[in-house]
Amino acid sequence: MLFGIIGVMSIVMLVAGAFSYRAGLQEAGEMFDAKLAHSSRVLMSLVDAPLGDLGEHGATGDPMVIAVWQGAATGVGDALAFPTGHAYETKLAFQVRDAGGHLLLRSDSGPDTQLAPLSPGFADVVIEGAHWRTFTLRSPGGYWYQSGELADIRAELAEDIAEGTLLPLLVAIPLMALLVWVLVGWSLGGLLRVSDEVEARAAHHLEPLKPGSVPREVHGLVAAINRLLARLDASFQRERRFTADAAHELRTPIAALKVHADNLRSSTDSNERASSEQQLDLAVLRIERLVEQLLQLSRVEPDARAQAAQRVDLYALAQTHVGERRTLDAARALSIRLDGESCEVVGDETALDALVGNLIDNACRYTPAGGSVHVRVSCQADRTRLLVEDSGPGIPAHARERVFDRFHRELGTGVVGSGLGLSIVRQVLDQHAGSIVLDTSPTLGGLLVKVELPSASSGAL
Repeated sequence: MLFGIIGVMSIVMLVAGAFSYRAGLQEAGEMFDAKLAHSSRVLMSLVDAPLGDLGEHGATGDPMVIAVWQGAATGVGDALAFPTGHAYETKLAFQVRDAGGHLLLRSDSGPDTQLAPLSPGFADVVIEGAHWRTFTLRSPGGYWYQSGELADIRAELAEDIAEGTLLPLLVAIPLMALLVWVLVGWSLGGLLRVSDEVEARAAHHLEPLKPGSVPREVHGLVAAINRLLARLDASFQRERRFTADAAHELRTPIAALKVHADNLRSSTDSNERASSEQQLDLAVLRIERLVEQLLQLSRVEPDARAQAAQRVDLYALAQTHVGERRTLDAARALSIRLDGESCEVVGDETALDALVGNLIDNACRYTPAGGSVHVRVSCQADRTRLLVEDSGPGIPAHARERVFDRFHRELGTGVVGSGLGLSIVRQVLDQHAGSIVLDTSPTLGGLLVKVELPSASSGAL
């Protein structure tokens, strides 16, 4: 930013200086032209009347020569003005001619030849290799008055004047660069402090940044960083809580698995061996179920996925899971029925699949052999409804809120589980602006789960 600001301002000032230089040269030229014309008029006012008194003698005799001071100083680097005159006087010349062009009067600082054509106005001529700027004026008496000035001194003086206008700009550029550097450095001091604070922070230090004296233009950036830090802190806390819960819940089934494995190795009786094998299988199933649901829970955590929302057919998801459960529970002779129609919602397909799968899986697990599970999907205005009911033991009214807590399981069910299924369901519904109600099934007598989600046509989410 510093180099950009200084560079742009320098370019602008140089361009402005170039225009000032050009305008200075032009104005200096105009000033010298005015002085040249004024000199001719002064000369005419002084000598026009005396020349008229000379009559024809002035026109046929030798011309009068007026000596002009020959100063010792001739360079710009020397003293130019002194008590008796100025060095640049030697650069001026004048001539007076009659109507026929005969020379009547001249200065000794000019050439003997005619300064310019006898035509009123300014002219640029070359005499004996020297460039002259001339002005010619004709008096009412018919005399021609010509003033001339060497072009080199005109250019030298004009450049001095133009450089006088350009020099302040050139001096101002480094001064301006220094001031901009100091000002920008001072104004960004707060931002550098915040940058140093972020650089020095440990990975676990996620407290909000203090804006302090940062420029007002970056307050929004600091606020956005603070919101990001808050989300990261919440995410890390969820991860720590999830890890702690998983470690706690895995400890018990792994310990049971070790015990049953030891019993199996040490058993000598066939009945004991069969019992140990059965318990070992149950322990393995419990760990498998727990790990599977822990993975599901990690996938449906807020901010755990960056997947874009998409249109998902809830009936198609239910159809897939019902087909799987019919295969898995064929030996238990469960009656699993699916009714409804294609209903689309907008959301994360993986999370919605976990929701439907856990509800159907829970219903089938808690339904005794020969029981019934009924799944219905329906579209109602701007809502999509999923109903799952079973003929299992249900959940008492006083415990229906607690079952959404992680790893909470009602005692006495005799079903292998981890207590994460409904927690996953609640998590997915919170992300998709959905709702869930637990009740008693009026037809099957077990649990009725009623889930509602915004339909894709409602534009929600």
